[in-house]
Amino acid sequence: MINMAIRTVIYLLFTIGALLTVSCSNNVNLVSSAKNTNSPKYMNPNRKLLFVSNQDGDREIFITNLKGENLTQLTQNNSDDYDASWSPNGQHILFTSNRDNGNSEVYIMRTDGSQQVNLSKSAGYDGQARWSPDGNSIAFTSDRDGAIGLFIMTPMTGNDIRKLSFEHSKNVGFSQPVWSPNGKWIAYRKQNERAKADLWLVDVDKNEHRQLTNNDKFDDDLPNWSPDSNKLIYQSRRNREYNIYLYNINSNKESKLTNLPSADARPRWSNQGNEIVFLSTRGPSGRTQVFIMNEDGSRQHGITDNRFQVNDAEWLDENRLIYVSWERGNVSNVFLTNIKSGVHYAVSPANGYQSQPLLEPVVFSK
Repeated sequence: MINMAIRTVIYLLFTIGALLTVSCSNNVNLVSSAKNTNSPKYMNPNRKLLFVSNQDGDREIFITNLKGENLTQLTQNNSDDYDASWSPNGQHILFTSNRDNGNSEVYIMRTDGSQQVNLSKSAGYDGQARWSPDGNSIAFTSDRDGAIGLFIMTPMTGNDIRKLSFEHSKNVGFSQPVWSPNGKWIAYRKQNERAKADLWLVDVDKNEHRQLTNNDKFDDDLPNWSPDSNKLIYQSRRNREYNIYLYNINSNKESKLTNLPSADARPRWSNQGNEIVFLSTRGPSGRTQVFIMNEDGSRQHGITDNRFQVNDAEWLDENRLIYVSWERGNVSNVFLTNIKSGVHYAVSPANGYQSQPLLEPVVFSK
């Protein structure tokens, strides 16, 4: 029962951004058609965008380009396929699927949807798969040993599985593995018996673990690395409020970046590491919106208006972001925005619920 509760908490953490709400007062130019002529210019509008959609009834994986053209469905079955990510060389896509008798498994496929292979091949839960920066390893979580633990394996075959987690109690769960950009560390979330979690690091080569945050009553999650691998940002629920924190790996010091009675969550470093995008419920409308701040927490400002609920904000470059916006009811769309011009335009088709957008690696743009 406790192990099932841990799985439920992991699932809820994936969807917490969708439950947060916010407002901001900025005026923006929203364009609902992906083929509009006012689209923000990008270095290559033919770069591919990976996203998840339920437009055929269950969650499947799709690809389009930044102009919203050449939409291609990569997976097609009666089960859920989600949590997709590009390999660093841009040739494969990693994802999670429950097509195997309802078991959550880690899959890999070519970028055209061919050669879909089950890598984890274990009864029960396997998921949250993450590529190493060099593409030679995959970190994932699994309950193959009873409790949900942290593992790594080789791509393509799923062989050479090595366990990194050190707890054997079913009351403890490991989740949200995130590789540091230099490939040395994996940050992860370790949940205790009270369903609260601290953040830890593990040295992948030495399998040495290091605790960062330490409070049984706080709940720290969704860690994100700075480009130089020296800092982590994350959301934390403390005293019934969600705020964003920064942890300096070298100095072992934690800084609080936001400090409002609203919910601030899901922070992401910019590519250069000087800015952070996040979601917040600050404002009168009660809808989640996209905000940006400097890495020290200064100059916090919103970039979306308060007409629609938003989620899944990700950087494209220093001037552009993608995010998901609900236009009406249960319909959501992936939008691209130019921060400087304030133009927002739809990329994915407004049919069903779109989520988890991720741009292909820049080195492989054509």
